[in-house]
Amino acid sequence: MRLTIAAAAAAIAFAFTAPSFSAEVYKDYVPSKEVYGVTFVHVNPNRLDDYLDGLRQTWMSACQAQKKTGTAIECTIYVSETMANRDFNVMLIIKSPNAAMSDPDEARYNAMMADLRKQLAEDKEKKLVEGYDQIRSFFGEQAFRQITFK
Repeated sequence: MRLTIAAAAAAIAFAFTAPSFSAEVYKDYVPSKEVYGVTFVHVNPNRLDDYLDGLRQTWMSACQAQKKTGTAIECTIYVSETMANRDFNVMLIIKSPNAAMSDPDEARYNAMMADLRKQLAEDKEKKLVEGYDQIRSFFGEQAFRQITFK
């Protein structure tokens, strides 16, 4: 298909005069104060049940301790329906009240670790996570904020 000079000129004129649309933060949308820390994990096929059993006892226990100290609001695990995905097939999500809660705080850390040790002895935790490096690998980690349009 060939464009005539007139058609090409019209297309260029439209491109430069077309209204530009771009959303503006706080005018068109608002980012949440809450931050979602997402860890992407690849679990080897046929090892998901083993991994989830360990997470139930370790990661979820740590989440409960984080909730008590206020550094987490909610913890969620998502599992892919297509486990053979070569990238990641499990997402571990921790919803925090705000980004400041990820700042180091010795008192909060000590309180969380004391609570965690009540729930799970250190030697038991080490035994639970033994061999994790053979059944899973980390794909990546990101922090997200939810967007609400006005």
